[in-house]
Amino acid sequence: KLIIMTLFVKRPVILKNIVTKEFKDRIMDELGQALDQIDRWFEQEEFQSRRLISEAERQGNSDLVRKELDVEKDRQGQIRLNLKRKLDEVTQLDIGSVFTSGTYDAPVKIEVGDNIQSKLAQAEIIVKDGVVVQIIE
Repeated sequence: KLIIMTLFVKRPVILKNIVTKEFKDRIMDELGQALDQIDRWFEQEEFQSRRLISEAERQGNSDLVRKELDVEKDRQGQIRLNLKRKLDEVTQLDIGSVFTSGTYDAPVKIEVGDNIQSKLAQAEIIVKDGVVVQIIE
């Protein structure tokens, strides 16, 4: 029987950014570009959906095609709404405040004798203008 003394597991790590003018400008630009891309998709989708529905009517399955197009349109609309909310949120951020960018899974080494609660607890990485300034375990 093999006894393992070390094991790697994943634990959540929260990425937080200290808000600077550069950070705020970059995020607002990225969100603006994403919104522009979705708006272009909606413009193209309107033209393409008319063509697809017309073609589907000739084949007798226009209801199915309409339903699929509506589902995708709703999905893109929800993404657009979420991006708009995020843009509004970022616009309101104060310089020097902390903005949570997301949560990621990171490996952690667990060995015999470790306190499992502290090893699996969430960690945080604090970043300012792309540079890690603090790691909290």
